[in-house]
This record gives sequence, C-alpha cells and structure tokens, in this order.
Amino acid sequence: MEQINIKHTTPLHQEWLRRLDFYHFELFLIQEQLDEVTEGSADKDLLKRAEHFKAVLIARKNHIDKLRNRIRENLNRLAADAADEDSVDKTLKIFEVLNQECLAQQQSVNELRSEFEQFTTEWA
Repeated sequence: MEQINIKHTTPLHQEWLRRLDFYHFELFLIQEQLDEVTEGSADKDLLKRAEHFKAVLIARKNHIDKLRNRIRENLNRLAADAADEDSVDKTLKIFEVLNQECLAQQQSVNELRSEFEQFTTEWA
C-alpha cells in the first residue's frame, strides 16, 4: 500500500466501518434465506449443510464485530497520538493491518455469498 498520510486515515476508517456494516447486513440476509430454505425440511443432508452455513455466519459476524471495534480503537488512538510521531508510526502500521483485514473480510463474504448461492440453487 502506498504511504498514507495521517490526515487521510479517518475517512478510510469510516469507509471500512460502512463496508463492514454492509457485510454484516449481507450476512443477515443470507441467514434469512437459509432459514427459508430449511424451514420445514427433514432432509438430513440439507440440514447438515445448513448447520455449516450457520456456523460460518456466526463466525463471520463475530469477526466483523471485532474488526469494527479495532477500527474504532485505532481511530481513537490516532486522535490521541496525533502529536507524537513515534505513536503515529505505530498507529499507521496498525492501520495497514486493519486495511488488509478489511480486504480479507470483503473477499471472505464474497466467497461465502457465492458458496451460498450455489447451495440454494441445489436445494431450491
């Protein structure tokens, strides 16, 4: 990633938070669809695969929640450390890690959505 100026990090943090809110909502929609697909079904294979998706959805939602908290903490740290150059460097390194995690979360949700769409096509 190119060198980031501390002045540009706050809008990027806010963008990440908006994206994570969107992904969290996407996971909610997948959960709703999963409930519809499995409602009233006694098919053991279907229910087993549904349990897999439920576990993945819970894990993804928890990861998003933790990532949102870390982003907020980093925003607060940036504000507190703005005058201390060493602290700013450390905070910017954390920023880089958070950026990579947000990108990984995006890819993860996209892969889950694709896997789920394939699943619903098979069972619809």
